[in-house]
Amino acid sequence: MFTLRDTVSFLEPAREDHLGKALYERFREEPDTLIIPVLDAENRPIGLVERNAFFLRMAAEYGRALYANRPISTLMDREPLVVDAEMALADFTTDSLSYRASDLLRGFIVTEDGRYLGVGTVLGLLQAANETNRRSVEALAVAKAEVERAQTFMTGIVEAMPAMVFVKRADDHSYVLLNRAGEKTLGYKRDEVIGKTDADIHDAELAALYRERDRAVLDSGEVRVVEEDHVPRKDGSIAILRTKKIALLNAEGHAEYLLGVSEDIAERKRAEAQIARLAHYDPLTELPNRVLFQKHLGEALARRDRKGDALAVHFVDLDRFKTVNDTLGHPLGDALLKIAAERLRGCVREGDTVARLGGDEFAVVQTGLDDANGATRLAARIVEAMAAPFDLQGQHVVIGASVGVSLAPTDGEDADELLKKADMALYRAKADGRGAYHFFERAMDEQLQARRALELDLRRALQAGEFELFYQPLYHLGDERVTGCEALLRWRHPERGTVSPADFIPLAEEIGLIVQLGEWVLRRACVEAAGWPEHVRLAVNLSPAQFRDRGLVRTVVSALAASGLSANRLELEITESVLLQDNAANMTMLHDLKALGVRISMDDFGTGYSSLSYLRSFPFDKIKIDQTFVRDILHDSDAMAIIKAVLDLGASMGVTTTAEGVETLEQLNALRSQGCAEIQGYFISRPAPANEIAKMLGVDVRHDDAPPVSTLGRLEPPVPQADAADARVEAA
Repeated sequence: MFTLRDTVSFLEPAREDHLGKALYERFREEPDTLIIPVLDAENRPIGLVERNAFFLRMAAEYGRALYANRPISTLMDREPLVVDAEMALADFTTDSLSYRASDLLRGFIVTEDGRYLGVGTVLGLLQAANETNRRSVEALAVAKAEVERAQTFMTGIVEAMPAMVFVKRADDHSYVLLNRAGEKTLGYKRDEVIGKTDADIHDAELAALYRERDRAVLDSGEVRVVEEDHVPRKDGSIAILRTKKIALLNAEGHAEYLLGVSEDIAERKRAEAQIARLAHYDPLTELPNRVLFQKHLGEALARRDRKGDALAVHFVDLDRFKTVNDTLGHPLGDALLKIAAERLRGCVREGDTVARLGGDEFAVVQTGLDDANGATRLAARIVEAMAAPFDLQGQHVVIGASVGVSLAPTDGEDADELLKKADMALYRAKADGRGAYHFFERAMDEQLQARRALELDLRRALQAGEFELFYQPLYHLGDERVTGCEALLRWRHPERGTVSPADFIPLAEEIGLIVQLGEWVLRRACVEAAGWPEHVRLAVNLSPAQFRDRGLVRTVVSALAASGLSANRLELEITESVLLQDNAANMTMLHDLKALGVRISMDDFGTGYSSLSYLRSFPFDKIKIDQTFVRDILHDSDAMAIIKAVLDLGASMGVTTTAEGVETLEQLNALRSQGCAEIQGYFISRPAPANEIAKMLGVDVRHDDAPPVSTLGRLEPPVPQADAADARVEAA
């Protein structure tokens, strides 16, 4: 008696934690594999992945990107057909045909003692059924019932299969069987096919090809597969099939019939084409993506090398796209990108390549140039096209674009090099005010190399201990004493000397090092300030980037605890940009900090756009008037009016007001006359190292390891600087 063990084929299984991309590569490398069983750690089947269904999901919009890095467990059929190897073949087919006939086409999992043994396939079942039938005929006298059962099984399974099944005679190649799925696939009724040959159905050339293929199968005795068989239907359309053929032998071992199973792969072919397109085209704008752009650029450079003309690469960045995306939402942002793509297409000639590299970045390869004038005209057209308003469902939006241009062979003849130099030119265009174009210049590369060198040094500097803190006092005019000191970061490079904060702080923010640097500043400053007199507060600036680190509050708590500094002696200074970025989350963090007892100060007040609204939304402890107003207070009535308004505003809200950048006695007196409570600037003191500040505060600094000891509770009024002009040399 035949059991399922006689039909099993071993197929390497997959594990539930394998990723979709591994499965995709395996299906691509094993075109004959239709299913892959999925096992758990104990080799028990838990699912099955079917080739066609898998490719259809991968071809869906974003399908490959969505499933490539997900485990197979999210893609598999969790209820595969699982049967024991010892089950009788006839019992299995009779039971399965009644409720899961379609599972027989894609295959089923065979187990032994509950563990994976292999897979069963339609072809294996049909071969076993044929052998069962042959043996049954030989034993007809004693097993007529078994023969009838086998015949019923064969007929039932063939008719139930969703794939086309056909059988031909080996001698004259005439059809003797065509199942229901075959009728549907070919468009012919079975009585139009049975008893006829391919020559009666198809044209002579195609019939000859089929006869040649059939003869090769019958002669070899092996399974033959036609991966992509284009078969004409009755209505003239073409069916795309994957066909397997095998010879069925008689009792003497001679080929008597030819069995074929054809799977309709049209949907799978469309899915594969969709996957291929997704690999090279941006699904939103339908422009080539970065991969295809690089390929086209390489091909264009090769043609340029043969023809000797010039080529331009335009790097295009939409100037205010992020604002549109954040304020109007992603659907309108996507609509804007589509319109921008169409405008770019309208700017170029046939043969040029327009691509979306990602986000709001586009690129153009412009070929066949005689000189740079053609590139100039195209860059100007792009800037002009993007400057026009965008109509987004009735909302008119103006964003503009910046363009960076590099030329081959002038700026190089390598694709990556040209893109890099166009990117550098774009950076200059944006720095020059946006809404413009700029060509690459050699000085840009030199600046980039210098910036990279500075970045490497900056990453090393913190570990090397090259940073130190200076402090600048804040002086209370009413109490006539220093009431606080602002911590200022300084970098003493072993070769560059003192590096300006204006050079390294923006770079640290850009490369993400500012969070680590800011934590070091906070911890070090708290330790040094813990030894100052109790009435002297510590002011520490926080970068907007530090607010993106959701562990900021924990860092502040830890720094205070480690140093012993009271929370009410710590003053954290922020700029308006902190509240412009992720307002709700950052506002929550500010309230958490204030709940600790820490004071919050708004720095550079008056230089932003929404300072007054933020004063209403958060109870700041202090506002600092930007030094640009203080500098002009003696000769600009508008500056004086602004300062007076801010002082009055602070007084009415019960908020301390500090004037920054005070450099002369005249400025101090003018501020005092307006009721200013606190000042900061070179007139009081330049920024100084911690030990000098400690001496100014009357603290006895014994040695590096011992905490400073305060000897004065009140300081004498400061001595004015001898030369206020000289005080402007160093930025506060």
